[in-house]
Amino acid sequence: MLFLSLFLATAAIIPPVQVAPADPTAMFKGDGIALKFDPTCRDYNIDTVQTNPECAARVAKGEAAPSLAIAASTFQSLPAKGNEAIKLLEHSATVTDSPAIHYLLGSVLGSAERYQPNYALAIRHLSIAAQRGNPAAADLLATLLIAGKGAPRDVPRAINLYATAAANGFPGAAVTLGKLYLAGKFVPKDEAKGTAWLDAAAAVNTPGAAQLATLAKNQGRISNFQLVPSPDPTKVKAVRYGTFNNPDIPSNFGFDVNFQSIHDAPYDDAAILARLEKEAALMPTPYLYELARRLAAKDPDRSLQTYLVARTRLTYDASRCADPAALEGLRAWDMIVAPDIRFLFVTRRPSNSVVNGALAEEAKLPANTEPWWICRSGMPAMTAAMNSAPGPLKLKPTSEWPELRTAAQMRLRELVGSQ
Repeated sequence: MLFLSLFLATAAIIPPVQVAPADPTAMFKGDGIALKFDPTCRDYNIDTVQTNPECAARVAKGEAAPSLAIAASTFQSLPAKGNEAIKLLEHSATVTDSPAIHYLLGSVLGSAERYQPNYALAIRHLSIAAQRGNPAAADLLATLLIAGKGAPRDVPRAINLYATAAANGFPGAAVTLGKLYLAGKFVPKDEAKGTAWLDAAAAVNTPGAAQLATLAKNQGRISNFQLVPSPDPTKVKAVRYGTFNNPDIPSNFGFDVNFQSIHDAPYDDAAILARLEKEAALMPTPYLYELARRLAAKDPDRSLQTYLVARTRLTYDASRCADPAALEGLRAWDMIVAPDIRFLFVTRRPSNSVVNGALAEEAKLPANTEPWWICRSGMPAMTAAMNSAPGPLKLKPTSEWPELRTAAQMRLRELVGSQ
């Protein structure tokens, strides 16, 4: 009897792994129905809809199907009119309270793909849609909650939302769950559970799931080393990671444990932002990238200016390294911050005032700091670290540094001349 009680108690706390095949209507579901684009209005955008008086009248009334069609077309073909499309959707949400409308609003406001995000408002719309049966909303809402965007980080709620999405036609959520459990960053590491989610996703032909499941089952056979830099050569080391718990920041491009902890903190953490605003200019260049990332939703112009300072500075940092592989860090850091700042470059070029402000801020930074965070980037440095013999930092002669800095600044200055 005792054994049976223990078994039942254990079974009760392990949620079943349920993954349904991808449902192409997932983004339009809710309240037991799947909304469809209105076929008579889907070929119009917010500028051309007036040529179809019937569609224009229905959109003015806030009807969900034509509003969804017109807004989606506008986001795709007229990104500069996106704010008008958002207002159109907000009107429809007020009139119809459609889960599909709430999802599209939450997606646009919570992705930073094309428009300045409003994560708190995205959380509100996505919560409504998810609660009423929209699996795509559940997936994106979970992602925002894990990141701490728009609401305090809530990992248990996020896990439940991912599981709900996976069971209702959004199997990509199962892949996310698998990777979370295998990485063990925001949830306790559980390789069995992580592999189970990946296997279930692979069973319904989710792209990439089968390959990830194979990797999960063969982690012990894979040697995955990252070089962790340090200003002290004796503390430079090669660290072995698993396939799924690599640091987000490429180690040889600026990762250390302290930076990773800041990067992993909730996006809306006011204390982290205040610290970065006060100290980032005095710290290694990666902290400027992190400041730009965290400013994006609050102050786009400052975010863009800070990003331009960071990229100019990293160009100077990398160009001083003897190993040309350091220059690959430019692309690596762009990829890291892109999900949060991509909207800054969709509908506009940096203004002259932003560029000139970035040049002025970069000019205040010291010229003689050694870029230890990025110069050990190539395989020779990795091999030396694995042999416990990293050696001194290899830099170009200091006599070349002024010219290298001027060259980095000129790349930014050219943005002013091209407008």
